[in-house]
Amino acid sequence: MSLYELTDGNYRVHRTLSYPEFPKSQIVFDTEVRAVSNTEWSTNIAISGTYDGPTDVISVKDYQLEWTTDGKTLSEKGSATLVLSSGRSIRSVWSSSFVPDKPNFERFPKGGEIVNVTFSPFKIDRNNMSYEWQGEVRAMASR
Repeated sequence: MSLYELTDGNYRVHRTLSYPEFPKSQIVFDTEVRAVSNTEWSTNIAISGTYDGPTDVISVKDYQLEWTTDGKTLSEKGSATLVLSSGRSIRSVWSSSFVPDKPNFERFPKGGEIVNVTFSPFKIDRNNMSYEWQGEVRAMASR
């Protein structure tokens, strides 16, 4: 069972994003998600914090995250490499907690899940950005 199968109910998501190379940067996302259907979510996000890093990100690589649960909350730890237009790269790391109003983690693997995602280079046209991505979710061994 992956996060994307949790479509029955509403969720509160708290995510903290940081950049080790820019220690003053920390962005917090407080999110409410409502499952409209099995394929559509309605999302409200409040963003706060400070960012003093580069603004010329052109692609993402080495995107990986781990999901674990205590039976009530889904916890996420993630990281990715952001590629800048200069060719330089920076790391981003985050932690998140997903709190569903109807927790149902019976089918979730005891050891958690690991996710690897590959992104295409970003296509930027004025204020529009597009990209393609492909991901793989697999169960981790029990700890």
